[in-house]
Amino acid sequence: MSRPLLIILTIFAAWTLVSVPSWGKTTTKDSLSTSIDLTSATKIQNTQLQPGQYKVTADGNEAKFEQDGKIVAQVPCTLKMLPTKSKQNRYEMDHDRLTEIDVSGKMQAIQFGS
Repeated sequence: MSRPLLIILTIFAAWTLVSVPSWGKTTTKDSLSTSIDLTSATKIQNTQLQPGQYKVTADGNEAKFEQDGKIVAQVPCTLKMLPTKSKQNRYEMDHDRLTEIDVSGKMQAIQFGS
């Protein structure tokens, strides 16, 4: 193998190793994703969610609630800055309404209106 070709392949391999971790990155500044386990029937906007585990993805100003691979709710949301990183996933309720989801390790929370 010629020396120039070997140098090019080495540079390409190094670039690939450095960039691969960023290919799978799904959370951006305007996107958060987490899972929550609801223990009772919960309202989110005008949608009633039954107890169970949900994957929640907030992208910009819309949150999607997914259960068993199916989107069961899409609702408006805002991303709220927290004073410090959340130490764990948690959610806040107002009676039976979901109002906020804090995502572990993030300084943003997903906030829902009424």
